[in-house]
Amino acid sequence: MMTSVRGAVYGPAGLRAVRRPPVFWAYAAFGWLAVSFGWHLWMGIDYRSAMGGADRVPVWGFLAYDGLITAMSAIGAVLALATVRPWGRRLPPWMVLPPLWFGAVLLVVRGVPGLVENVTTAAGLTPYGLLGMAEQPADPSSGEFWTGMAINTYFFVGAVVLLPLAVLHHRGLRAAGGTGGPAGQEKSAA
Repeated sequence: MMTSVRGAVYGPAGLRAVRRPPVFWAYAAFGWLAVSFGWHLWMGIDYRSAMGGADRVPVWGFLAYDGLITAMSAIGAVLALATVRPWGRRLPPWMVLPPLWFGAVLLVVRGVPGLVENVTTAAGLTPYGLLGMAEQPADPSSGEFWTGMAINTYFFVGAVVLLPLAVLHHRGLRAAGGTGGPAGQEKSAA
């Protein structure tokens, strides 16, 4: 039998196992999303630099895409806080949980393969990319490669903080009766 006292779990032997409450993941996800919001907002303002010399995408296409990511980051940041703040208890679960899951899955799909490809390329295992479809081998000594590595690492970190938040919030809602509502929101904040 296990008992819980303020975030610490005590097992049969009386050993204390510390578990991270959903509050940690909520604020970590909020921080990641706030940085994403600021980054994309700046990219939209300074779009000429952000686009570089890319003529492949028209300016309106870049700004529409960047605007979507900026809006998704802002909404995600608010929803991450809604999982642990008192005002979030007034939101119906369908407004919070599906967007959290969507963001978490999107970041896993974007972050994990990108970082795996960068790491295997840097290690020399896949010089032509993970699928071997690159026209020429990647140059791990170039600044462009390491910029891509930093961006892919950032998306990976986003997946690492948003996925546990979605899982823990979902479990909290289920434990509160499966339907969520104010009691479900409160339960997930514990």
